[in-house]
Amino acid sequence: MRGNKFCFDLRYLLVVAALAFIYIQMRLFATQSEYVDRLAAAIEAENHCTSQTRLLIDKISQQQGRVVALEGALCSPV
Repeated sequence: MRGNKFCFDLRYLLVVAALAFIYIQMRLFATQSEYVDRLAAAIEAENHCTSQTRLLIDKISQQQGRVVALEGALCSPV
């Protein structure tokens, strides 16, 4: 009789352990999903920043070309 009571208590313990395991897995999945979303947002922001930097570099290059052309026009003998 005592052996059956021990098995019954062990079943309860296993059910509690399984529920704890499932809960932990759900929390881990939620945390991973949150970090994936944050990472995707960071990558998108980085890509936007990179494209804006390239546009700015292109504008500076164009203006630098204009300055060189104007300097050439001003310094050339007439």
